[in-house]
Amino acid sequence: MVATHSHTQQHTLLKSQAPQTNAPANAKSRHFVAIDMGSNSFHLVIAREQDGSLQILHKEKQQVQLATGLNAQNILDNDAIERGLNCLRDFNQRFSNLDQAQVRLVATHTLRIAKNRDQFIEAALAIMPYPVEVISGHEEARLIYNGIAQSQVLGKSNLVIDIGGGSTEVVIGKKNTPTQLSSLRCGCVSFNERFFIDGLITPASFRDAQSAADKQFASLSKEYFAGGWELTLGSSGTVKAICEAIQEEHGDETITLPRLKQLKIKLIKCGHISQIQFANVDDKRIPLVPAGLAILISFFRRLPIQKLEFSPGALREGVLYELAKIGQYQDIRHRTVDSIAQLYHIDMAHAAKVRDTAMALFEQVADEWQLRPHARLLAYGATLHEIGLHINSKSLHKHGGYIISNSDLPGFSEALQLDLARLITNHRKKPNELMLAELEPNHKLTLNRLLCLLRLAVLLNLGRIAKTLTLDHIKVIPDGLMLVLPSHKRKISLFMKDLQREQKQMLTLGMNLRLVSSLT
Repeated sequence: MVATHSHTQQHTLLKSQAPQTNAPANAKSRHFVAIDMGSNSFHLVIAREQDGSLQILHKEKQQVQLATGLNAQNILDNDAIERGLNCLRDFNQRFSNLDQAQVRLVATHTLRIAKNRDQFIEAALAIMPYPVEVISGHEEARLIYNGIAQSQVLGKSNLVIDIGGGSTEVVIGKKNTPTQLSSLRCGCVSFNERFFIDGLITPASFRDAQSAADKQFASLSKEYFAGGWELTLGSSGTVKAICEAIQEEHGDETITLPRLKQLKIKLIKCGHISQIQFANVDDKRIPLVPAGLAILISFFRRLPIQKLEFSPGALREGVLYELAKIGQYQDIRHRTVDSIAQLYHIDMAHAAKVRDTAMALFEQVADEWQLRPHARLLAYGATLHEIGLHINSKSLHKHGGYIISNSDLPGFSEALQLDLARLITNHRKKPNELMLAELEPNHKLTLNRLLCLLRLAVLLNLGRIAKTLTLDHIKVIPDGLMLVLPSHKRKISLFMKDLQREQKQMLTLGMNLRLVSSLT
């Protein structure tokens, strides 16, 4: 789940979710366009600034395969140039009507080494009036790492590999800062042209491809061979395709060396690229899987790595956020929660009261209930619990859960996003037992305990009261919680009725709420 912090740090981080000052209502949104001209695919991303964050409006890619047009003398043929220019013409139509959009085009390995790249760049300038930046391998690696940092929470030490069409970037970073940048001359398109061009998949073709990749990885500096990374991540379409293939075979997308070797054996048994079939892998990507697989196997064999996970961030996100000059929060999830709260016009003053109440309750039971690692999940649930009001108030909990389940939440893993949706869906009225029944027992118990705290926090602030109601204290009992109520029951008579209804609802979650007076 979520990493734990000291109590003081935790309180500071949770408080930091308060919204920033909004721009004037009549202010025009700024638009940003990033175009990544890779050796295999060209990518377009269009975004607008929304309350200090970026909202992605459109993503598109075309498989141009620029690298296939390079000959032995690194001259780009006219067909490849025309494919690239046609793609830029299409992209230009997507944003040409945007007023005062800021646009950045970056080109990577193929245009880096193409001797006639000026021919392409001049023609591109005639299509759209923005300069093409041919970036170095190190700059590409830096932007890739920054793109990943904008898309998920990174560890204290991280290793990243991005297998492109013509080059592979390998980066070491500490939290959000890259510390070692390398660009290697091996890519899925170039290796496909060298070792799998006839479509045949043989032990010999894999052996030759891995040997060539080995030489590249062996050239990395000594820092890459130290190991001890908290996270090892892979980005790009090739790594994603390999993850999808592994998912079909093993039920999850975690990449390990034994799984890569099993996939290699399966491809060799197919014998030819035309015989490879994967239900979830893009058909256009399949021909490049053997070459990408050979590079990834070499990566695992040469460097001290146990497993690798896919990251959705990439070069284009790094370009986009740098273009917009929007910085990285201490935790990317804070920015996401902040942004979505403002997007759906959440009453942040009330949300903060519910959050503070939930966290005060949390502090009284967290250790006995073993909830410390899940503090932020509860805080996010409390902050966003009313997001469904954007649709209507009658079933705001159901609408809120749907919004969270189907939103793009940078920094949130799929599992964390689903847990947040479960909290919001069940924060009021009768809990959805079917939604929670599918969970593993310990996971379900954790969610039920968090729900208990969230539901109580909502009740204590029900009706937009000026001052939050308080309990004298709460105490863990074997099957739930003992709530010690203030002695002046007349002043909380309505709250007592709410609590008695809540007792019945919580029983469906296996939680007993025992109500006692502070005088007993």
